Amino acid sequence: MKQFRRDSGPGNSEWGLEVLRAEVARLGALIDAPAADLVAFEPRDTGPYVTVDADGAYHWLVADGGQIVQDRVTTSRDELLYWSFDATTYAMAGVWATLHPVEGQEFGRTLRHRQFDLLRALDPSWEEQRRRDWAD
Repeated sequence: MKQFRRDSGPGNSEWGLEVLRAEVARLGALIDAPAADLVAFEPRDTGPYVTVDADGAYHWLVADGGQIVQDRVTTSRDELLYWSFDATTYAMAGVWATLHPVEGQEFGRTLRHRQFDLLRALDPSWEEQRRRDWAD
């Protein structure tokens, strides 16, 4: 069952960006995501943030030390939300796995299982996508 209404399409208006910002906040609240782990909507020196270009395409940018190390482009709001919460849940799962080690289980396995749980709470198809991505 979907936890939110998908709304794909260009975000070439301030209203579109506000809708996206509100959806990120709402979804983050569903999994108790720390604000610092959510995607930003203004440039920053380290971490992911989103911009919208003149054609209305979303840019998922990741900065490290002020340098852009990743720039993914999409016109799909759902795809952008997946990228955002893939990063958010990975950060959350890393903290959780550190605090809750499972005896006899590798850290990465514990992390992945926690991330799958968090993504499933938002959208089961996101968990499936993450599982496929890990398998590749």
